[in-house]
Amino acid sequence: MELNAYQGQVLSDLRLYLQRWQACDDAVLAYRAHWDAQGALHMPGYQPARHGAPQVCAKVPTAGGKTFIGLHATACIFEQLQRRKGDARLCIWLVPSLSILQQVLTALRNPEHPYRQTLNRLFEGRVTVLDKSELLAGGQFSLDEVRDGLVLTVLSYDSLRATNKENRKLYQENSALDDFADRALALAEGTDPASLVAAMAGLNPLVIVDESHNVTSGLSQEMLCNLNPAFVLELTATPRAGANIISFVDAMALRDQHMVKLPVIVRNLPDQDAVLSHAIDLRARLEADAAAELTEGGCRIRPIVLVQAESKSKEGARSFERAKADLLERGIPAEWIKLKTAEHDELKGIDLLAADCPVRFIITVNALKEGWDCPFAYILATLADRSAPVDVEQILGRILRQPYVRKHGQEPLNMSYVLTASSVFSATLASIVAGLNRAGFSRRDFRTPDELIAPASPGLAPPSGVTQADLPLFNPPQGHSPVAAAISLHSSAAEPTAVEATLAFALQANAELEQASTALQGRYQAQEVRAAMDVCPVRAQFADELARLRLPQFFQAAPANLLFGSEDGQVFLEKEALLAGFQIADCDVNNFALAPTSGDLVKLDLLRIGETGGDYEPTRIRLKEPEIRKLRDYLSNLDGDAKRRQLSGLVNNWLGKMPPLADSDLRAYIDKLLARLSPAELDQVVEQQHAYVESIRQRVRQEMQRFARQRFRDGLGLGKIELRASFALPTEISPRQKAAYAADNSLYQREERGNGLEERMSDFLADCANVRWWHRNQSGKGFALNGAIKHYPDFILCLQSGVIVLLETKGGDRDNSDSAAKIELGQQWEAAAGRNYRYRMVFETTPPSGALSWAQACELLRNL
Repeated sequence: MELNAYQGQVLSDLRLYLQRWQACDDAVLAYRAHWDAQGALHMPGYQPARHGAPQVCAKVPTAGGKTFIGLHATACIFEQLQRRKGDARLCIWLVPSLSILQQVLTALRNPEHPYRQTLNRLFEGRVTVLDKSELLAGGQFSLDEVRDGLVLTVLSYDSLRATNKENRKLYQENSALDDFADRALALAEGTDPASLVAAMAGLNPLVIVDESHNVTSGLSQEMLCNLNPAFVLELTATPRAGANIISFVDAMALRDQHMVKLPVIVRNLPDQDAVLSHAIDLRARLEADAAAELTEGGCRIRPIVLVQAESKSKEGARSFERAKADLLERGIPAEWIKLKTAEHDELKGIDLLAADCPVRFIITVNALKEGWDCPFAYILATLADRSAPVDVEQILGRILRQPYVRKHGQEPLNMSYVLTASSVFSATLASIVAGLNRAGFSRRDFRTPDELIAPASPGLAPPSGVTQADLPLFNPPQGHSPVAAAISLHSSAAEPTAVEATLAFALQANAELEQASTALQGRYQAQEVRAAMDVCPVRAQFADELARLRLPQFFQAAPANLLFGSEDGQVFLEKEALLAGFQIADCDVNNFALAPTSGDLVKLDLLRIGETGGDYEPTRIRLKEPEIRKLRDYLSNLDGDAKRRQLSGLVNNWLGKMPPLADSDLRAYIDKLLARLSPAELDQVVEQQHAYVESIRQRVRQEMQRFARQRFRDGLGLGKIELRASFALPTEISPRQKAAYAADNSLYQREERGNGLEERMSDFLADCANVRWWHRNQSGKGFALNGAIKHYPDFILCLQSGVIVLLETKGGDRDNSDSAAKIELGQQWEAAAGRNYRYRMVFETTPPSGALSWAQACELLRNL
């Protein structure tokens, strides 16, 4: 089980925030820099938590894989925490309900489950998963366990809120936890210093808060303070007010990765009987499509209807008993029907995904509002009083998950359906929109019937008495399309064309969504982020040209183990692919040079962290003088081999992970380096941790780049790597800092302001008659030359002749150590792209081989 594209982006956003926090040791400043770097200059500021540790949030819609993201996030965060402080790895995973707690615990304890396999891979098998009773019992929860590996405990919010006698056990003296006596911290009033909460607080744990929108009360915030966290990560589809969101996932990204069944098709019917009849007929049609899918080599799917009955407390309500009786009267077998209410749980112990499971109808009131997911649930049929708005908000998300996380050949199986009967349909639509919001989707992702229904479509009309003014406005951002469509058909559900009409409308809405997805090319932007940006669209005179332009990038044959590539088997070349088979332990360790030890090893503009893929990540690992003395005294009593083994582990921890290198490979390389040092030099490793760690990091990166560059040259020479037109520039940008003025020939209405030579080049291009248009390329999210490095040229320009030129500027204030690699990649790109493309590097001072001086560049651009 691997991270998909948007899940990987969430982890990338988290890493960038962690790197900024690592660099400045300030959660507020790191958050500001995080969003400024993306052009979201008006994002609300960071809200500090009472506990004082960084607390950030990832907004991921329902069915987006929050648990899987959280497991990977655990490894990312501990990697940074261990560089900063300490050796303990305790993760407290908080969930809102006992049902979710049991689901998570069961998955993490099952060695065959992808979640546990992921944890084992991330932490090299040294993982202990504990519940509350096991923590209280001690034994498995010990200092050795949290030092040697990861201890992850899953707890409910209520178990830490200490509102009843059972929960108070966590705050009371516990002799089974004597192992933590020297580290325990009793931060809450009434907490015993020998209690479980004190022991956990003393370990400065990482806290993952699942469904964090439930943690808003003062008691909940006090709960987090009592845990003394080192870092708190919230995961939710609907962040609480004031959450410090560092990553947003768009609904369309989930659809593109086949995580959800979108669009949601909403049909309004005359009465409750029509809803049930239509649900039966529509489900039967979907099951016929599922049978055809299986015959054609697809997956086995058994579509399920969720029947939302009314509470018995309502007079004349369509209760769950009556709903079941109605289904039985319509010929539905009893074994197909199960109840799931607060009093009746007929789903317990049933595997709904099993091939021999007969269940096709599940009747509930609101018991499925949270913590229940079955990808076979396709239809939500609500039986509310026709004169009242239908409240589907709580359980709409239960029908969104896509079976088998793949697109199915029968298009109706890629969508979900809501059937209602309401004379106040506008209010029902509002509830459906609220349900989408609850699932992490946007109000702007909903379209009204008038906007979706084509005039020529027979029988399709808005509900009686409902006008456009009554319905929620659809005002999507540029390039976005709805994830829900509404239809009101007042024909009888008994008509043979009723289901066909529903599916015809569904296919129409789905085709529209598919077209929007293709146009966006995976570049989705959350409304919250967009609203915080200063958006600059493309100039009207260049819009058509931009729509046709595709800049060439490098592609390679898809690896044999890759499930999804392009139709011709080619995939975008990532620099990590060039490192396949690389082993740092096989590299030479001769001529190893120590980095300078004076001054700061890393001085880095926070806005530039991550623009080069994290290549210049800062590190803070300096030991304090007492720690150095203690470690030196300990090592002095060891012989040479034992000292090397201890130092190897220390250096490996200080260095941290260096993907894609395996930890064992990196450790073997460190062993080789230390084997060359004399006893006196070994003593210096502790005294000069910064110098040794930075030296090793630089050497490893040099070896990796040397290997990747040779692999890239070989691939080009053998025709295994080729260039193809692929990258489309966006129709709008959001500059982090706008240029001081608007140039008539800039591609966008306002470009990003540069520094030094970049600003000088912008002025020249604005006045150069030979330049048709130019664009200040945005590092980190604009066009990249992809090869052994990922290189974002400073400028993209089109000359009057139609020639596209990529320009990289190098001012006198820049570190130009990577210039040779960039020049080589640019020349390789130009040679493969052909006569209509050029790459040039411009130096303010003396240019190296393959680059131009300022005067040479100006002359070239005037006459090329």
